[in-house]
Amino acid sequence: MIKFVEVKQIRDFNVMERRASVRFELDEVWINPDSILQIRPDLSMKRNLDSGHLPSDMDARQEFSKINFGSGSSMSSVTVVGPPEIIAEKIFSSSEKKSILHG
Repeated sequence: MIKFVEVKQIRDFNVMERRASVRFELDEVWINPDSILQIRPDLSMKRNLDSGHLPSDMDARQEFSKINFGSGSSMSSVTVVGPPEIIAEKIFSSSEKKSILHG
């Protein structure tokens, strides 16, 4: 399992005004590298950062990746902090460290 920083989109609904608002939070997510199907840039999250919708302490140069993962007929996706190249490097360097336990 590999730990990433996920950007979570939270929708708040105000019943009195009948309006929904969106906010973003950062959280940890653990992903099994064997279940990853695709990694690609998430340009919409970059636009959210540029518009000031993400936490204010984030660097304006930050990049984001969408990781699609799943097995069988189910697929999920998460947006994580970091460009696809760095995410892939983290995944492949982690999977190379696997070793067989002898006992």
